[in-house]
Amino acid sequence: MGTISGRVGGSISGYDIKATVKNGVISGRIGGMVFGDDINLTYSMEKGFIKGRLGGATFGKSVEGYISPNSLSIRIGGMVDGKDLELEASHNSVYGRCGGPTLGFDVKIDFFESQAVGRLGGEFVGKDVRGSVIDVEPIIAGALFSITYYIYQVNHRNNSSGNSGRN
Repeated sequence: MGTISGRVGGSISGYDIKATVKNGVISGRIGGMVFGDDINLTYSMEKGFIKGRLGGATFGKSVEGYISPNSLSIRIGGMVDGKDLELEASHNSVYGRCGGPTLGFDVKIDFFESQAVGRLGGEFVGKDVRGSVIDVEPIIAGALFSITYYIYQVNHRNNSSGNSGRN
């Protein structure tokens, strides 16, 4: 069984990620017990798919797309309110983009000796990534850290508009 744990952002303004990966199933939690989302995904590198749900059945986001050991292309959320996540893995690094060229963020995460360190977003606007990745392919870990930042952005935007968190 593989594990991913860590933090996207600082101790005050960030989200935790804690997930297990076993037999094509990714499960865990993004954020805390009150403000956050459950992770329920299935995938197959051989068949090239990843799909599932973040959050609950009512208030959540679907995830669906393509995965291989070196690339990932998924849609998080619906056609109107979702974003595309495109990642590539090469030489112990995962890089890519979530969202479009204007409303989105860059992904750059390096993996070394069970550690993940990187940045999501730009130099000034974005969040640092720090975590532990044990027996999980970098493309999956990179996707989960990127999804964590995406969920953080969605929940932060909703909370600053007067809405409370979900799940």
